[in-house]
Amino acid sequence: MVSTCPKCGRNVPDDSVYCPHCGHGIQPSARTMQVSAGGTLLIVAGVASLIFFAQSIRALTQIHTWYPPVFAQSWLVYIQVFTVFSFTGLLFGVSAGTLSLARRSFRWTMASAVICTLSGAGAWTISMIIPFANPWYSLLYYFLPMFAAALIGTVLIYPRRAEFKR
Repeated sequence: MVSTCPKCGRNVPDDSVYCPHCGHGIQPSARTMQVSAGGTLLIVAGVASLIFFAQSIRALTQIHTWYPPVFAQSWLVYIQVFTVFSFTGLLFGVSAGTLSLARRSFRWTMASAVICTLSGAGAWTISMIIPFANPWYSLLYYFLPMFAAALIGTVLIYPRRAEFKR
């Protein structure tokens, strides 16, 4: 028995999960856990970015009380850049995760996921070049939640374009 793909209109075998011609998901079982896991990881990256964004705002407002003016000025630039990366990661991580879990626009999901990943990479890079940087601290607190989670989420979602509504 043969049925028709709702996207491309070609004939596909009834037992097909995906259309062999365009890759569109035919059956409800076409939804995989990869997209859900990827979306969850992107939300984790967004929440981690929220936490670091709040901490960086606090640091911006109180840095002059923590350090003498000479040291505070050298740290201020790093904290400002880190604040921008954290805020960007927050916005795009949550939006990519939400779009992914809802299986909405693949294009916007991937654009948001890539921007979240790049902002995580930027935050991690800043954490490595600040004065007195600790590589283990940077790896544990910045690389894993902000960059690695977003990168793995993006990689999990990318090959699953057929699961998204057009």
